[in-house]
Amino acid sequence: MEKVTLQPSSLRVPSLPYVPGTKRGPFVFTAGQVGVDGGGNLVGEGDVGAQTRQVLKNLAAVLEEGGASAADVMKTTVYLADIGDFAAMNEAYAEFFGDAKPARTTVQAALASPKFLVEIEAVAVIEG
Repeated sequence: MEKVTLQPSSLRVPSLPYVPGTKRGPFVFTAGQVGVDGGGNLVGEGDVGAQTRQVLKNLAAVLEEGGASAADVMKTTVYLADIGDFAAMNEAYAEFFGDAKPARTTVQAALASPKFLVEIEAVAVIEG
C-alpha cells in the first residue's frame, strides 16, 4: 500500500515540512489543524468557539480528501492553549461530531502561535 499525501485545495499549502494529512489503505491521519482559513487568515481571534469551528472545517476538508468523514474518525487529540476554554471548544466539537463521537484526549499545550487557542488532529478508518 502506498502512502498518499492529502492536500485539500481549500487549505493553504504549509510553509513548514509537513502535510495536512496522509492516507495508507483504510487509514487517514490528519496533521493538527488550527483556525486558519484557506487564505491564511486566523478565524475568530480570541474566540475559542469560532476557532474550533474553523479547525473542524479544516479537519473535514482533510478527511474528505482522504475519502473519510467525521463518522469515520476513531480518535482525536485536542490541544487547548487554556484548559479553561474546554466548554466552548466542547460545544463546537459536539456539534461537529454529533452521535459519531470518537475517542478523544484533550490537553493544555502551548501552540505554534499565541493567537491559536485550539488545535485538533484525527485518525480515521474507512470501511470497505
